[in-house]
Amino acid sequence: MEYWKDDIELLWTLRDINGGRLKLSPITEDQLSELLEMGLVEVVDDQVKLTEAGYRKIQ
Repeated sequence: MEYWKDDIELLWTLRDINGGRLKLSPITEDQLSELLEMGLVEVVDDQVKLTEAGYRKIQ
């Protein structure tokens, strides 16, 4: 299931993750699960971080 209306919304979510703004723009567990499945993020020490694929997506 797709949790973003379009690629722009997905890109902004990835940028928020990269900028450490999840407290201001939180994501749902379902969104996190989808990002993990897509290989765009990983969880390290309870923090959501972009993977190399995630970084490539926002460039």
